[in-house]
Amino acid sequence: MIRIVPDTNIIISSVFWQGKPHEVIRRGILGEYQLVLSAAILDEVVDKLKHKFQFPEDKLQELIDILLMYCEIIEPTSVFDVVRDKHDNKIISCAYDGNTTYIVTGDPDLLVLKTFKSITILTAAAFLDIIKK
Repeated sequence: MIRIVPDTNIIISSVFWQGKPHEVIRRGILGEYQLVLSAAILDEVVDKLKHKFQFPEDKLQELIDILLMYCEIIEPTSVFDVVRDKHDNKIISCAYDGNTTYIVTGDPDLLVLKTFKSITILTAAAFLDIIKK
């Protein structure tokens, strides 16, 4: 089964808009591929939703419950320093230790890498194009 790490921005976009990021998360929840996250990614999602978007606490808990139910949560042990924005290295570590094929992101600091080891880094639209084939 295909395994992917959706970046924080993909998860947050999926909450607010019905576009391609929403489709990536929706199809992962439906079991078309495995969504892989780490506690650090979940913490960042919670932090951004609470502080940047003032997301209601009850809706936040509902989202976390859904992610915990439908995503594989791993605790990466590998440490990498390959991304311009050092906060994004947690995405690389999660993808590597989670044995994933793809990182799906809208973050230019990750997208500029294109690949890391055997992991392809691409946008939600590019990922959806690949799985449709």
